[in-house]
Order: sequence, then C-alpha cells, then structure tokens
Amino acid sequence: MSRRAFTLIELLIVVAIIGILAAIAVPNFMNARTRAKVARVQSDLKAMSTALEQYYMDWNSYVEDHDNDAGPYGFKRLTTPVAYMPGWPRDPFPSNIQESQVENMTYEYGSGNASAPAKQWPSNAYLLISSGPNCGEEVGGNDSFPWDCNILEFDISNGVNSNGDIIRMGGEWHRGSIFLNGVRVAG
Repeated sequence: MSRRAFTLIELLIVVAIIGILAAIAVPNFMNARTRAKVARVQSDLKAMSTALEQYYMDWNSYVEDHDNDAGPYGFKRLTTPVAYMPGWPRDPFPSNIQESQVENMTYEYGSGNASAPAKQWPSNAYLLISSGPNCGEEVGGNDSFPWDCNILEFDISNGVNSNGDIIRMGGEWHRGSIFLNGVRVAG
C-alpha cells in the first residue's frame, strides 16, 4: 500500500502563493477605512450644502462663519429656530492646527463675512472644508472666503494619505481671488 503525501516543495509553493495574495490584499484592506471616511466626508459636505442652500432660499444669505460657536451665529442658525439640519456633523479627519476643541472636531466653514461687526452684509458664497486624511488644513484664507483664498484640494487618486483638503463651495462671488490647486478659478 503506497501513501501519497505532500512534498516539501509543494508546501513551500502553497505558502509562497498565500504570501503573495496577502501582500496584495492587506494594503487594500488597510486603506478601506480611509476611503470610507472620505466617502462619509463627501456625503456630509453634500448634506451641509443642501442645508445651506435651503437657508439661503429663506433668508437670502448663507449663515455666517462659525468660529463663534457660542453665539447665535454660524452653524446654530441651521438648527434653530428652523431645523435645516438636526445637528452639525463631526469631521472624521480633525485638523491638527485648530485652536479650539469645538472647531477642531467640526468641519471648517468660511462665508466671507467672518469679521463683519454684527454680520452686517449677506454672505453670497461659502466654503466647507475637511482637513482630509493628512489632518492638516491646507486652505489659506477660508475665513474671508471668497476674498483671496488659496485651496489645495484632496484627490484620492493621489493616494489616501496625500495632501489637500476635501472641499465643497457654493453660491456666487463677485470679487476676490480663488486659487484651486495653484490655478486661478475666480476673480
């Protein structure tokens, strides 16, 4: 009676094939979480944009810059007295350069009248920002958006950990300069 068994060479070939498959699959699984967060950010930005547009239809202005979260301005206007959104979502990529913890956890927002006393003029444009997977905010001048704003936009095709912010702009602007990835797009 002859017994048939695997040889050492056959076992080594099987182990090598499993190693090759693991080397291909593991990086994809590691990046899946980041890709899911990017998809969540894009969905959140679309929902916030929709709420801002609804607010604009009612008030003929977008909400003010949200840096003063303790006051009656900014994001609070999207939740009270009319609920355009149930709440402002948290950014899954918190910026590592923001001063306050509240601002660190939320999406950044610029509307063009952040420094106006008592918010005297209407905001006709807005910029929503997530710092992206590198957690470093690369948008310059977002508080004065759309006046002289430099934007480096995140592109997932450059890799999940590439530089740039995930952004969404809306409204219209009539003066100032907007540079997107080094190219002037307005102004």
